Amino acid sequence: MGKIRIVTDSTADLPRELIEKYNIIVVPLKVMFGQEIYRDGVDLTSRQFFQKLRSSSTLPTTSQPSPQEFLEAYRPLVEERASIVSIHISSYLSGTLQSAKLAKAMLGYEDLEIIDSRLVSLALGLGVLVAAQKAFEGCSKEEVLGAARQVMDNIQAYFLVDTLEYLQRGGRIGKAQAFLGSLLNIKPLCTLREGIIYPYEKIRGKLKAMERLVEVITEKFPPGSPLWCVLVHGDDLEGLEQLKERLEKKVTISQLITGEIGPVVGTHAGPGLLGIIACPMF
Repeated sequence: MGKIRIVTDSTADLPRELIEKYNIIVVPLKVMFGQEIYRDGVDLTSRQFFQKLRSSSTLPTTSQPSPQEFLEAYRPLVEERASIVSIHISSYLSGTLQSAKLAKAMLGYEDLEIIDSRLVSLALGLGVLVAAQKAFEGCSKEEVLGAARQVMDNIQAYFLVDTLEYLQRGGRIGKAQAFLGSLLNIKPLCTLREGIIYPYEKIRGKLKAMERLVEVITEKFPPGSPLWCVLVHGDDLEGLEQLKERLEKKVTISQLITGEIGPVVGTHAGPGLLGIIACPMF
């Protein structure tokens, strides 16, 4: 058999340099502004998306890749007889996983593992990245799968949004509907659990919300624990830097990744998102 190849979808929001370094295959979802269709991260960058979002009179919509698009991604890997590990956005948030499974059934290729990460954005991205690093190091398929699952099982992901308007309209808010309301300057703090977005707390004011975001992460791990940390933002570089300064004072970061949500995740989260994703090193 050939080498191990990692496939994911564009909602992993991984920085381009990491995708290229570890030769990760990314199948894009799509964003639609009316009749205009863009492939997430291919035809539309995060920066271009947020500029368009702010100037658009209507909210964009999103769609999953088709099974055919997954077939096109898988076929070259099948031809090289690779062991394929395909890790994707939570099946509770998108039908992307189902398209991947249909493509596998059409291919009839046994050495293809399709995994529901039960995560999204750079929480998914961290699991994908660790799998890709293990594959790059020449680890076995079992070791690659084990490392990815260990990250996905132990990850903590918390994020605050400026408004729940985008999550509500996109139908991705899950249990966070409990937070709906128009209280002045309330910043919802949410988390990902078992593939669903849940409410965690309501904080008044963005600075206090950022402080609480860091505090929550420190509560989830023993003091001094070395962590993988991922900081993510939605068109808020200044907020990201402020969050980074606060986090570095409170936790032991062994590896830090920063990134921006892409067009598909941005459609449902909106601008102003800030998030911390952390996982113990192993």
